[in-house]
Order: sequence, then C-alpha cells, then structure tokens
Amino acid sequence: MGSVLEQALRHIRDFIKKVHTLIEGISVRDLIEEGGLNPYMIATLNISSIEDIAELFVYKRVERSLGTSFGNTIEAFLRDLLRGRKGKDDPRCKGKSKPWICWWDIVVDSPIEKNGKKYKGVVLSIKSGPADVDKDIVEMFIQRAREAEEAGYKPYLVLTYGKKAFTVAESTLRSRNLDPKKYLLVGREFFREFLGSPDYYEEVIDAMRGVGAMINVLDLMEKKVKELTDELRKRYGDDVSKLLKDLS
Repeated sequence: MGSVLEQALRHIRDFIKKVHTLIEGISVRDLIEEGGLNPYMIATLNISSIEDIAELFVYKRVERSLGTSFGNTIEAFLRDLLRGRKGKDDPRCKGKSKPWICWWDIVVDSPIEKNGKKYKGVVLSIKSGPADVDKDIVEMFIQRAREAEEAGYKPYLVLTYGKKAFTVAESTLRSRNLDPKKYLLVGREFFREFLGSPDYYEEVIDAMRGVGAMINVLDLMEKKVKELTDELRKRYGDDVSKLLKDLS
C-alpha cells in the first residue's frame, strides 16, 4: 500500500502549491475593488483596526477559497488510494445522455461480495464531513444507489471525517429501507472497509502532515496580513471609517 499512498499524496502536494500561490496572490485590490469584505458586517461588529480588517480578509479569503478545493483534493486522493476512477470519466458520459455511473465520485471496477451478494464493483459518493450532508443529499444518494444496485454495483455514501453522521442521514436511509451500516461509511470506517484497518487513517494523517511541512501556512498568512496592513495604512492611515466608505 506504500507505493499507492505515495502516488495518492501527489494531490496533497499539488494542493499545498495552490495554497502558497493563493496566499501570495492576495492583494489590497481584492479587498477594495472586488468586494472582498462586507462593510456592513465590519461596521456592525465594530472592527476598529486596519490590521484586524486585513487579518479578517486574509483568513476569510483563504478559508473560502480552500474549502471546495480541498474537498476535490481529498476526493482525488481517495480515488487514487482505491485505484478507482471518476464516474464522469466513463466513456458513456461524453454524450448528451448521462447514465447512472456519471454521478458517482469514485468507481472501483473490482468484483466484490458483500452480505452474501456478488457485485461488479463499488461506487462511492464522497462528502467531507457530517455537516455537509442534509436530507436532500441523502435522498439523492438513495435514488442513485438504487440505480447502481440495479447495474450490479455496491453503493456507499462516504463522510471522510467525523465519528458519526448526523441523525438525519441515518433516519433518511432507514425511512427508505436502507440500513445505514451497509450504505454509510464515516471517517475510520472507510479505511476499515476498503483498506482492512481503521488504523490506516493514522498513517494517512501522518503522511499528510509530512507533505504539509513543505510550507508554514500561518507564517505566510501573517506576512500577507502585514503586507496588506502596510498598504492600507498608506491609503487610509488608521481611519477605518474612510476605508469602509471606500468599499462600496
């Protein structure tokens, strides 16, 4: 599994490079000219320091920009770890009609047997954590899961982290006569199901920490906050009111 993990980690390395590029590219223009901050919120919260405004902007921009990007990164990482492929990459998905397989985040075409039933392979819908799953998402999963089973594939809804799903996920599955234990994998359960041990999670975390050591994100962000603070003070001094009026 070591070589497979190493290959999957390329997605984490690419993400780290994107983080560095993102932070380096943040500018005062983003804040002033492109609606980077809501002046009403800043005024209401009585944020009265130019430096605090710069810090809020940098942290908000990084968090907002990286959230979706990291979700895609983890999905690609797990896909490589399972030696799978993306449903949309199926040749049948190139036309106007979109067959059932196109919806799935990961498709693994390896025959398996679960609960006494044989399947052609496995399909997975990947969500980051419990907070990313609501009733509508589970309802859609159920619909797609039935299609997958009709085609001979075992479907799973995977939450990549967390100790358990929110109640709505399990209750919605049960209401459609689907046993959550057979369709829902949370955190370590994913590694136990597909890689033989929940402890493999820890190996993955350690490997990611090793890749993350390539840069010090907090240092980069602090330097960027200082850079923006200095430039904002050149324009507005310490007059937050003047800055807020210039945001719209």
